[in-house]
Amino acid sequence: MRSSGDGLDPASITAPDAVVALKSFPRRWRSALGMLADDPEAADLVRRRPDPSSWSVVEHAWYVADLLAWHRQRVDRARTSERPELADDDPLRWPDERGYRERELGGALDAIGEAAPGLAALLERLPGDDWLRVARVGDQDVTLLAMAQHAVHESAYHLRAAQRTVRHVQGRP
Repeated sequence: MRSSGDGLDPASITAPDAVVALKSFPRRWRSALGMLADDPEAADLVRRRPDPSSWSVVEHAWYVADLLAWHRQRVDRARTSERPELADDDPLRWPDERGYRERELGGALDAIGEAAPGLAALLERLPGDDWLRVARVGDQDVTLLAMAQHAVHESAYHLRAAQRTVRHVQGRP
């Protein structure tokens, strides 16, 4: 699992912090972007990219919704199977092919509102030792704690990136 390079060390996120952060994401995303999602005149704005190599607001939001659902499936499999082999298929590898840009921001916020608390609830039920259960991802051993840290780190990073994108496309860098 890779870091987004924003200076936050995912390893600094504890198990309880991961659960609290995941529970907070629906509110944080909705607070930051809900007005845009509810404004029909902002439909173009949320699809604009600051430049061809960066993402639009709606792409950041849908990526996080998919990432959280993806981690929930992986955590569930790793907690119920002994050292499962998980594909190294991070959704980040194909955001353009998923058609995120054509989707609605409100749908992404709703999906984050379901996926984040679902993952939090699954993690919250883990006995203490299960946080260190291992799954094999590609050629790496990854703990459930590392999966949770990655989910939190990426979700927070993309929320900040979406907020920066809003400012940029509104002409307020």
